[in-house]
Amino acid sequence: MTNNDVLRRIRYAFDLSDSKMITIFSLANLEVTLAQVSDWLKKEDDPAYQNCTDIQLATFLNGLIIDRRGKKKVHNRSQRST
Repeated sequence: MTNNDVLRRIRYAFDLSDSKMITIFSLANLEVTLAQVSDWLKKEDDPAYQNCTDIQLATFLNGLIIDRRGKKKVHNRSQRST
């Protein structure tokens, strides 16, 4: 299974629109275009198909976590009681 397959399956499992996918990428600090998302979702035999890299998929997954759970709260260790 390729990264593109994973991205495609997540999109359909969560019923994500192209604009929502772009928003999810941006939550993880990666700006992508509608054309990039569209090309990643195409089948491998399509001439416009583009490979989704490991870093791009990992960034999307991080953005999806932020979208679903919110940003991780940072705890200051110096505030912990001893």
